[in-house]
Order: sequence, then structure tokens, then C-alpha cells
Amino acid sequence: MIDSHAPEFLQSANKFGIKLGLERMLTLMDKLGNPHKDLKAFHIAGTNGKGSVSAYCAGMLAWDGKKVGLFTSPYLERFTERIRILDGREGLLSWEKNDAYGEIDHDSLYTLADLVRSKVEEMVAEGHEHPTEFELVTAVAFLYFAKEKCDAVVLETGLGGRLDSTNVIEKPLACIITALGYDHMDRLGNTLPEIAAEKGGIIKEGCPVFVMDTHQPAVTDEEADEAAAVLASIAVEKDAPLKWIRKNEATRITQDLDGQWFWFDDMKFHTRMHGAYQLENASLAILAMSKFVSEEARREGLGHVMWKGRLEVLSKDPAVIIDGAHNPQGIMSFSAFVEEMTVLQKMPPCEVIMGVMADKDVEGMLKILIERWCVPLNRITLVTPDQKRAMKASALRHAWDDALKRSKAFYNSGSCMYNAREKLAYVDDAETACRSAVARARRNRAPIYVIGSLYLLGEVRSVILEELRRSDKSGEN
Repeated sequence: MIDSHAPEFLQSANKFGIKLGLERMLTLMDKLGNPHKDLKAFHIAGTNGKGSVSAYCAGMLAWDGKKVGLFTSPYLERFTERIRILDGREGLLSWEKNDAYGEIDHDSLYTLADLVRSKVEEMVAEGHEHPTEFELVTAVAFLYFAKEKCDAVVLETGLGGRLDSTNVIEKPLACIITALGYDHMDRLGNTLPEIAAEKGGIIKEGCPVFVMDTHQPAVTDEEADEAAAVLASIAVEKDAPLKWIRKNEATRITQDLDGQWFWFDDMKFHTRMHGAYQLENASLAILAMSKFVSEEARREGLGHVMWKGRLEVLSKDPAVIIDGAHNPQGIMSFSAFVEEMTVLQKMPPCEVIMGVMADKDVEGMLKILIERWCVPLNRITLVTPDQKRAMKASALRHAWDDALKRSKAFYNSGSCMYNAREKLAYVDDAETACRSAVARARRNRAPIYVIGSLYLLGEVRSVILEELRRSDKSGEN
């Protein structure tokens, strides 16, 4: 996805692809004066939940009065989302009201990008390999956070951990590893233990490390145990104190479309985010921050954080929920959320809009979705996200057909997926599909679920909000 407001130099580096390794980044950092060495960083890796955990940690640190740099990827709607500063409580409260608050300003972005470009030109002239797009953006973030004298920085890895560009950080305050799953296996390994070894590569000598239970949906117990052993072994080797968040340590009290209340560590917390997995993400962040912020900061900071595109409720009437469930683990979590929210099951037949990347485990995603779908269906509209890796809507339709043929749910008249093939439609243009779905939902009071790639969500989130506002105004008239 291209953002016309971002420096062309940064975005054009996509042509260099994804290349893991630290040599280019270390060379670039040296030429820039090693700004990363001045950062007090919390380093976060994992397969699922990295963004949410990063946001939770940043929120708690900000409520504690700290000026916090937050580096995340990918962006959903604007390139500048990736680099953000929350300056204390006021910064966090402003972000809660305006999701664009705290993003790097235009002048700083372009000035720092120009500085990075000049150093890259020197590198290339000296025979060094050109850095990747993610490495360039990471460099800009490091420069910005150092220039703004952040008290703390929360860094989310881009891919993996051991060879990710953020891993030039030498002495983080803490390392955090979120839920592991089978993703990017072409680069990180064919098994969960191999993936764990890559993620565990962020663990540094003597640095406290906080890790999510490796037993997760769509992960076998055997591989989960082996992955846990890998992470524990790395921690021992690095003399890094290791603490785990185990399953069911957090206990939900209530959940509705406004969020959920839960108990953890003998304290009551509220998160605006949805799904059982968010209780685990929140608990991991709470545990990791326990030695760095006050009890009040953990409780209040957590309650003011929202992370776009992760079971995000854009509207309650009609219910419009968007979720970047882009792999089997994500689809399983999404399905569990719908099962848990009984209010959704009482609503009229829903609209589903789905778009995915072609290099994902689409077969695995559809199998879970079909077997676990539990709310009445009106229509499933398949779309093509505006991204070169996207699966064409027509190809996704064929994948649905194949998955339905293999599923017993399709032939079970008691299943919500019974005769689902007749409810499948596909269009290439995601925006058109969303505008039509909102119009139908307004008439029928039916919920809308937009699921799949984060690229899709970034493309349509503002469109859906615009259509909802337009519908509200027309209703007032």
C-alpha cells in the first residue's frame, strides 16, 4: 500500500524486498551516529499480538508520565502511524480521542528521510548493499525518538527477531515475546521451535524477558512444548530472567461491545479491546511493565488504549467489526470472539467482507471459519485488497468453493454455513463492497464483519466510517 504523503525514497525501497540480516542496519546506524544507543527500549517480537502489546505498554508508560516513542508496523491507513510519540497522560488521552495523534509530523519525516538517504548514498558508493524499506523506516524512527529525547521507546519487530533491523538495540530494558504461530515460515522456519528460535533472538544478556504461553490455537501441544524449551534455553544462555504468562491467568468478568473487564494479578482491569486473546496480551503487558510503572499507570494506561483493526468495533448500531485475522490463528481468535458475544448471535443475518494475501494459509483459514461460524449469514463478499500480494477475489471464491465441498458444515442444515455457496459474491473493488454493505446493513440493522488482511482494513476503514457518518446524517434529516 502506497501513501502519497510519505517520502518516495522510503516507499520506493520496497523494490529491494525483505532481506533479513543486521549488517546493512549496523552500517547505516554507524553513519548516522548510532542514535539507537541512546534509546531506553522495550523490544517486542512474536507472531500475533505484537501491535496490541506494544500499544498497551506505551499506554502504561505514558500514563506514568513518560514521553514514549512507539514504533510499529505495518501501518493501517497512514504511513506516519508507524512512528508516534505519546507525551505523558495528555498524550495518551489525546490518542484515545484521535487515532492520528502523536504521529511523526511531515517536516520531521521528510527531514530525517533526507538525512537517511544521504547516508545510504554513501553506503552504496562504498559498495554496501542498499538497505530495505523497513530498515530505512527503522532508522528514521531511531533518529526521531533520539532527537525528541523520549524517556522510553517501545519497538515492535517487523519480521522474526534475531535478524530484524530493530535488533541492533543492544541493551533493552525488557524483551517481550507474544503468541507464536505458523506464519512467514518461508523465512523463519518450518516448525514452531525454529520460529521460536528466531523470535527469541531479541533476548539480550541479563535483560528481563516476558513470554506468552506457547500453547495457542492452531498450535500442536508437542510443538508448543518444544518452542517453550527453545525460549527457556535461550534465556538461560543469556542469563536473562524469564517470566511466562500462562493460559487462563486472566479471568474475564464481563464483555460487551465497549470492551471487557478482567482480573489479573489480584487487580481489576478494563480494556477497550475485544477477544479472549486480548486478555492474554494485556496480561503480558501488565506483567512486563510491573517493575517500570506504578500500579495506577498499569490500570489506567491499559484502559485508555485502542489498537485499530484488531476486533475493532467501528459502530454498535449497526454493529460493524473489522479484524485483521490474516492467518489460521487469527481466524480462530475471531471465531471465538463471535461465539462469546451472544449479542451478535441475536442480530439479523450478517454481511461478511473478506480479502486475503495469496501467500497466507488460506485453506487453513477457511477450514476454521466454515467449521466454527455461528451467526446467521446474509452475504459473504470476497474482494481483492489493493496490494500486489493479494489473492484475487475470483481465486478466493474458488478457494471457498473447495473448502465448502470438503466441509461437513456445508451439508448440515443446522449449520450457519449450510448452503453458504449461494451466499458468496465477489468483486475486485473493496471500497464498493463496503459502501454497499453499509447501505444494506442500515436498512436491515444487520452486523458487518470485515476480516482478513490488514491491507484490506487499511483500505476500507475510513470508507466505512464515512458511510456510517453519512447514514447518520441522512437519518437525522
